[in-house]
Order: sequence, then structure tokens, then C-alpha cells
Amino acid sequence: MLFWVRKFMGHWIAKVLLSLLVIGFVFWGISNVLTLRASDSSVATVGGVPIDVSVVQAGYQAELNQVSQQGQPDVSVRQQIASQALSEALRKQILQAEEKSLGVVAPDAAIRQQVDAEPAFQTDGVFDKTRFAAVLAQNNSSPDQYLGQLRDEIGTRQLLVPVLRGATPPPELINRLFTFLGEQRVADTVSIAIAAQAAPAAPGDDVLQRYWRNHPAQFTTPEYRRIKLVILSPALLAAQEQVAPADVDAAYARVAAGSPTVPQRSVQVISVGDLASSSRLEAAWKKGAGWDKMQALAKKYGAASVELDQAAQTQIPSAGLGQAVFAAPVGKIMGPVAGDAGMYVFKVTAQGQNGPDAATLRAQVTQQLQLQKAQADVAQDVDALQDALAGQTPLDQLPGNLGLAAVQGTLDATGNTPDGTPAPLPGSAALKAAIVQAVFAGHQGDPAQLINGPEGSYFALTVDQVDAPAVQDFAKARGKVLAAWNTDALTRSAEAQAAALLHAVQQGQGLKAAAAVAGLQVVTTPALTRNPQGGADTQLATLLFSIKQGQATMLQTGTGFTIAQLTQITDPNPAQDQADAQHLQQQITQALQNDVGESFLAGLQARDKVSVNQKMLAQIYQ
Repeated sequence: MLFWVRKFMGHWIAKVLLSLLVIGFVFWGISNVLTLRASDSSVATVGGVPIDVSVVQAGYQAELNQVSQQGQPDVSVRQQIASQALSEALRKQILQAEEKSLGVVAPDAAIRQQVDAEPAFQTDGVFDKTRFAAVLAQNNSSPDQYLGQLRDEIGTRQLLVPVLRGATPPPELINRLFTFLGEQRVADTVSIAIAAQAAPAAPGDDVLQRYWRNHPAQFTTPEYRRIKLVILSPALLAAQEQVAPADVDAAYARVAAGSPTVPQRSVQVISVGDLASSSRLEAAWKKGAGWDKMQALAKKYGAASVELDQAAQTQIPSAGLGQAVFAAPVGKIMGPVAGDAGMYVFKVTAQGQNGPDAATLRAQVTQQLQLQKAQADVAQDVDALQDALAGQTPLDQLPGNLGLAAVQGTLDATGNTPDGTPAPLPGSAALKAAIVQAVFAGHQGDPAQLINGPEGSYFALTVDQVDAPAVQDFAKARGKVLAAWNTDALTRSAEAQAAALLHAVQQGQGLKAAAAVAGLQVVTTPALTRNPQGGADTQLATLLFSIKQGQATMLQTGTGFTIAQLTQITDPNPAQDQADAQHLQQQITQALQNDVGESFLAGLQARDKVSVNQKMLAQIYQ
């Protein structure tokens, strides 16, 4: 066999085939290298110019670090953060391209002037290069980064300010809007309460049964579903996690170093010029004189009295007094103490600190470490849970070492059990809402599937039984039917009384006169605008601004009916309310400029043909 192969290799056909094979490997290798070198790392392009994924990644990571301080964000939040970072990078690239096209350049003198004028970089009102570098270092930045950002901001202002400056509303528009928004209306009102109506005569069962038949929706039980549920959640698992005391100590030290506590004292101080007077005041105070009496005695001796509440030692004007105050026990009269302005007599009334309580902070640190450990455990266990579900393992036979919370029971689409109480679903409100939604999106008999929940959680469920909505038997629902019938009867009585009062006003009788005949009280509303605060006032204002002065209207409220007669209309005067008119002008101007700015950017984006690599973007937040 080998001899035949060697003999064939000497043939010209074999040499040609070998040459082609070598050429193929050579070009395959080159092609692969070229492909690797030219692999695209851009997450988007603006006018053919790529935006590297690292630019968006940097903005994403900075914002993610801020959000993560409040807890680990789920994938939807991370996606939103990534989209915001991409939008910012696109906006910057689009504006820079337009600045370059128009020749807009930020002058060095303007940059220098803004840096010099920044108070954070000044010492005694003068730019301090050392302070400049220190402030930037504290904010994880460098002079080059800061100056680059400042150059971009100045360039953007030079581009956008001329575009936006012309977006100003005409004075006539402001006057009309001011009059429309500031118009006030006052009305006389009469309220007729449902609860104040005379109780109707007790109805017979034939009446109640007819009411029960005519209002089936009121006496129909909702659809109930009986479910089995398992939840894998860091928040539920965290309380069971064990954290080493050394880890808690280290984390507490880091957090405490970033949030140092400052001791504070509340103190009553009397400052007097001579030792003799201060001694007399001290003696009177120690005999039990109250602070009010001591303030009066201080005036008699020409002394000054002051009370400091929760003051740090540096906030006490005299260094000597500050040291004495923070060394003194609470509640004891101290002094006389020599200070900058004479002698001091004082009493510390309370002590504390302005930082977080040590025990509370340690508990928070411990909980955060437990949550982090639970998140790691969930990430490790979720694959095993997924495999078990894929293997059709029943929920009540899942492995017991996965940290699952298991629940079974019956609930409706509002999350309530048949007795009307909330179903005992563990977890946050967001997780409970997600579970209820999944329960009523599935079908009886569907196999359990792993579902991503909020806050990094997972859950799986099965619907074991569906009880369709059904009208309750009259015998069971009789009490509820009677209560509903009584409520309707009282409501009809109140509505009839209100309609009669409204009719009298519409026939020309004043509301006050008509109310007096009926023995009802009239209440005058405060001046209402088109957008008052409060539900009832909002409904009433909507009606009052739809009628003319002197006309009346009726409004049904949660407790009865209100009849209102419009008695006064007041138009605002922009000339007299110049501050409010100017504020409105600023708001409208800002709104117009925002619209113009958004349109300008949208136009640039359409012109520059922005494209986004969604797969690359997804790699950032997943």
C-alpha cells in the first residue's frame, strides 16, 4: 500500500493536486488572519464612522456602578443603561461630526477661562493647579480627560446655542396661555351624602332575587387557579446565607471609611465677660434654674446666651469651648471655662453623631454580603433547575439543595385567595405581580418552564386546576345581595334629591335659596384653576370650566352628589403677576428649545445614517 502511494506521488497529476492543496491551505490561512484582523468591534456607525464598543462600555460601566449600589440590576435595567450609554455616544459623535463640518472649534482661551472660574479648582479665589489635579483624582479623572470633556461641551454649546436661541414664544402666545392657565372660578356647592338618606324598607326575597338575576356580574366569583410554584430568588435565599465575620468586618471598614461619622453635641451656652458674673450664673443654674430663667439672668449680667443643636466640634466658635463641650457629660452644668470671648458656662443637653449608626451600618453590610452570596448561589443552581425542568421532573420532586421556595394554593387574577385575602406568595411586589401574570397566561396541564423574574429571580409553575367564573347561588349570596340592594336604594334617593335641587336652580332659583328650603348647607369653594390638586377638586373644576357664570351642574362623588353653581370668574393679569408670567415664559421657551434641539439631532441622525449593531450592544449588558 505504501509503495503504491509513493509511486502515485511521483505522478504529475499528484503533483498538481498537491500544489492546489498547498495553495488552498495558504489562502485559507491568510483569509482567516485577515478575518481576525478585520473583526468589527464597533457597536454603531455614524455616517460610516464607527463607534467602538469600548466607548459605550465605559459609559455603561460608570452608570452600572452607580445603580449597583442600590442592588444588583436585572437584565432589563442593564439593557436600559446600555441603551442610554449608546444614545449618549451617538449624540456626541453626531454633534462632533457637525462641528467638524462647520469648522466649529473650542478656543483654548475659552477653555482656560472656564477652568480658572471653576470654584472647585480655586484656593482663596485663585486657580490652584495642585487643587485642580487633586479634585480630578478624587473623581477618578485626569486633566486630559477633563479638558477633553470641557472642549466637547464648549464646542457643543457653540453649535447648539445659535440653533436654539431663536426658539422663543411670541408675547401674545404667553399672554393667552397665562390667561388660560391662570383663570380662576368660584362656585357655591351643596353636598348630598348617600349615608344621610333614610334607610329603605326591608325588601322581600322576591325583590332580592330579581336584583340578583339582573346584576349577575356583582355576584359572580372570579376565575380561580390552583397552582404549584417554585421560586429561586437571591432576595429569598439571602437570609439563609452564612457570611464569615471577617468578611463583614472588612466590608464594614470599607463602607465606614467612605462615610465617616462626626460626633455632635446639643448644648446651652452662656458667654460672660468676667469670672465673678460667670460664677454667679453657674451657681443659679446649678440650683435648678431653667434655661428660660438663665437667659433672663444672662441679660441682667450683660451676658449672651445661645443654644446649639447637633453641632460638630468645628462648628463651635471657640476652640477651647469646643474641647470642653465634647469632653463634658450630658446634663451637667460646666464652667466657668475661659474662651476667646471671655468666660463660658454651659450644659450639654444631648450627644450623637451625624453618620450612620454603627449597628445599622453593620447590619446593612451583612445583608449586602448575604445578597451577593445568594446571587452567586442562584447563578450556580439555575442550570441544575433548568435541567431538572427539562427532564419533566415534577415541581414537588425537585432536588432539595437548590434553595427553592415552594408554594401551592389557589388564587385569582388579582392575587387574592377565595376568602379575599392576598395569596401568600413570597418575594417583592414586583415578583408577586410577575408570578400572577404568568399563572393566568398559562394553561392547565402545561409543563413547568423556567421563567426569568425581577431582581435576578427565577420561578416555575404548573396550573393544576382552573375554576371558571360562576354566579353564586342566591342562598349563599343573599347577604351580599341585600347590601348591594340597600346601597343602590340609598344612592337613588340621594340622586333624586340632588336632581330636584339642580332642577330648581335651572328654573331660576338661586342655589342658596333652594338649599335653604331643603335644609341643606351651602359651601363656597376656594378659587379653582383648570388643574387643581386633588381628585374631587379636579372633577369639579373640569365641570366648572365647561359652564357659564350663573349656571349649575351636578357631580357624583364617592360618597354622594354635589350640586355647584358658578358664581365668579377671575382672569389673571400678566402685567400684575410678572413673576408668574416670566416663569411661564421660561417654561414655554425651554419646551420649544427642547423640541427644536430634538428635531435638530433627529435631522442630523437621519442625514448621517446611523446604524446600530444590536448583537454587539447585547454583549455589553448580558
